[in-house]
This record gives sequence, C-alpha cells and structure tokens, in this order.
Amino acid sequence: MSQASEQGGVGTAEPAGQPMLEVDNLVKHFPIRSGVFIKRTIGQVKAVDGISLNVYKGQTVALVGESGCGKSTTARAILRLVEPTSGRVVLDGVDVSALDKQQLRHARRDMQIVFQDPYASLNPRMTIRQILSEKFQLLGSPVTRTTISDLLDTVGLAEEYADRYPHEFSGGQRQRIGIARAIAMNPKFIVLDEPVSALDVSIQAQVVNLLEDLQDELGLTYLFIAHDLSVVRHIADRVAVMYLGSVVEIADRDDLFDRPHHPYTQALISAVPIPDPKLERQRQRIVLRGDVPNPANPPSGCRFRTRCWKFEQLSESDQRRCIEEPPPLYDIDAGKGHQASCHFASLREVVRA
Repeated sequence: MSQASEQGGVGTAEPAGQPMLEVDNLVKHFPIRSGVFIKRTIGQVKAVDGISLNVYKGQTVALVGESGCGKSTTARAILRLVEPTSGRVVLDGVDVSALDKQQLRHARRDMQIVFQDPYASLNPRMTIRQILSEKFQLLGSPVTRTTISDLLDTVGLAEEYADRYPHEFSGGQRQRIGIARAIAMNPKFIVLDEPVSALDVSIQAQVVNLLEDLQDELGLTYLFIAHDLSVVRHIADRVAVMYLGSVVEIADRDDLFDRPHHPYTQALISAVPIPDPKLERQRQRIVLRGDVPNPANPPSGCRFRTRCWKFEQLSESDQRRCIEEPPPLYDIDAGKGHQASCHFASLREVVRA
C-alpha cells in the first residue's frame, strides 16, 4: 500500500474535471467552558477533526457512522450553518469559507439542506405557502402563486396543500415540503441530513425515490448523511465512513460494501441484515467492545484502537505503532480511489464473532 496524500483526498478513481464540492482539512472544535462569573476555556470537543472530501457534479456521496461521530456537524460546517474552526470549503469554484456575510447569503442559492426531523424543521405558525415563499423574499427573488404550486407539484403534493399548516401533514409529506424548500432556488448542491431516518419504513423508499428523480431532473449533487447502510447502498455513488470526527475509509459504494478494509467499516457492514436467512445464519458478526471515546479527549494514535478487534491480534511493536502514530488515509487499490485509515488494513480476517 502506498500512503495517501497529506490531505487525504478522494483518490484517482473520480470523474475527470473539477469537483463540485472540495472540502480540505475541515475542523470544528467546540470549547468547553467552566466557571461561574468568569468563563474559562478548559478544553475542546473535537467534533470534526480534519475532514477532506471531494464531491463531483451529479454524484451522491454518503457520510456514514455512529450517532455522535460528527456527520451532521460536518454538514453544517460545510454550509457554514456553524462556523468551522479551520479548513477550506470550495463549492463550484467559490471559496465558501472565505465569504463575508452578504456574499454568503448570495451563495446560499447554490447550497441547501434537508433536515432530519420534518416535525421540527417547519415553522408551525406559517402556512406551506409562507414557508416556501420566505426563501424567495429573503433572497430578493420574485414569487408567484404558480411558483409555489409548481414546487409542490415537483415533490408530489397538490396545489391546495399550500394554504395548510405543517401539523396537517404526515411525516412523509412534511419531508416532501422540506425538499421543496431546498430546491426552490435551483441549488447546485444539497446536504441531506438523515432525511428518511424519522420516517416509517414504508415511506422511506418513496422519499429516496423522489430524491433520485430530482437529482436526475435537476442535475443535483448530494451529500447524504446517514447511519442506515441499507439506504446508503441504494442511493450513494461513493461512501465515506466517519469515526470520532475523522474519515476512516472512503471508496466507491460497491467496492466498500464488497471489500471493506478498515476494521470499523467491517464491523458496520457485518451488522447490515442479509435477506437470505441461510447466509444470515452462517456469517459472523463483528461485535465491538466498549463505548465510543470522549471526543474531548480522543485516544492517541489511531482513535479506533480502543475498540479494534484487529488491534488485539497485533504484536507489541505493531500495537505501539497504533498507539503512537495516527494513521493517514492509505491508498488500498492504486487508481481506484479506495482509501482506509489503518496501518494494517490488509489484515482482513474476522477474529471477533
């Protein structure tokens, strides 16, 4: 294996040309303060700690991992809904991280978000017409009755729904309204922050199919935040796996699911149900020990080593390497863009059942 670049880029298997979204060493640390009268910073929660990612036009890149690993914070830092501590975000050639407040407002036409909770993301005191019109008003664009009806029609809702309030809709319908709000200004890039996790399973497929149809029709580019790997396998082109604020593996979807190299990715995929009962009974599950470490005080070296089943099988000298040396993203397959942040990613045997 050859070592990846310092930035941990996506690799050479990407489409030719400039990425729609370039994220370079993105960091978001939240201060820990103490004191009654005088607040002092006594530490930092390292929610996002050096994420680098490329997303090309028309692609869907999924960001997956356990709850609390920093997926949603990464998405919000990319859009500057929270200000990143450091790093660089470039969207279609524009350095978003360098924009002032007025420039950023104009740039929001091109980057939008669909939130996880359709019950909390819509103002209960506003009608759907007011909710969808608000964005046009804030950005100084004209809005007509036809504009709103066309938006609703695009996401599969009837025009007469425009004068109703959010509480009159089901969860799936509310999420469609959230999607309509996101596409209202014809954006280039949309963050989908677990858009189906709060919905019934029967509704999830409808919303995922709608997102795919809109991507084809409007030429959208998605960053899909999720922890449900079954949904990810259906919708994503590439998958980045996060653990404790860092990307530990990134690859094309099929390559990652068929040949995971990082022990954390292997554990995640071993938990995905297989529809064949016979195969499901025969396969081994990788059960991780312990809890996720405190992001305010992550382990030295490899952050996953405290729960890694592979770490237990290494020699003392190799274990010391894991303890002392943070692994970069290594190129697993030259030219295919599969990278894993593990010093011993080639040791793929499952040793914990």
